[in-house]
Amino acid sequence: MFGKTASILKAALISALVAVGAVGVGSAQAQLINIWCTATEPCGSSSGTTADGTIFEAEANPTTPSTGTGVFQPFVRIQDSTGTQSGYNTDTGEPDINFDTKAGIWTHSVLFGDLGTVDIGGLSYYQFSLDANENGSAGSDANKIDLTAIQIFLGDATLMTPESTGGYTGTQFDGSAADNQLSGFSPVWSLDNATNGDVTVNLQASICDTAGQCGSGKGDLNVFILASLIQGAPDDYFVFYTEYDNVGSGFEEWRYLAKSVQVSEPGTLALLGLGLAGLIAARKRAQLC
Repeated sequence: MFGKTASILKAALISALVAVGAVGVGSAQAQLINIWCTATEPCGSSSGTTADGTIFEAEANPTTPSTGTGVFQPFVRIQDSTGTQSGYNTDTGEPDINFDTKAGIWTHSVLFGDLGTVDIGGLSYYQFSLDANENGSAGSDANKIDLTAIQIFLGDATLMTPESTGGYTGTQFDGSAADNQLSGFSPVWSLDNATNGDVTVNLQASICDTAGQCGSGKGDLNVFILASLIQGAPDDYFVFYTEYDNVGSGFEEWRYLAKSVQVSEPGTLALLGLGLAGLIAARKRAQLC
């Protein structure tokens, strides 16, 4: 898993740097990223990168642990069956909760300081994982869903329950975050921005590599956003807003990489392992002598 992730992400990072050089702020165009299960690109082998360096990587469901939302531990869940859906994490309950967000213990406020980072090629990224749950079998068109917007907001305690202070305002599903606000706060980062243009991620909602292990509670997509693009204070409240198209009756849920989880670059882990093996071998030789 670590080896595959390292090669995909480093290749994606190089592609992003090339894209940044080729696409100017004023010339950004629409981009479609396909994360699919196909004969030439199996489940868990797809990736794509935007011009600002955001990486999307298919995450093949492992065989363990068992599936279930309690295993995945999301911070926001969203569900609708009308073709489109949207929502963001909040402490607001029913009936005042926003848009298509599902209230309960798996939707709640988050402090920005609780987010951890992962090192990729010497750069720090925030990592978010999506567990998508839609109709159809893995590999079918019915199982595909469009992630059309991600917007991140940071602010004071009013963002614990934004619905009580104006909530989300602006135009939804227009491929832009230009006029969007949350309780008076503008997005600190948006997937659809001047550098990226209008980005759509077409995702196979049952990314898996083991039959019978495609259920709820296991990630289907990892998203890596450069930490340098999201600036805030540790005691800021963090709100993650998303939009989707072509949805069925299932729900989507997100989790973040927590700060308490220390993640080293896969290559670093390999070097550490080789170093330990060398020390053990040297000690054994010394004992024999």
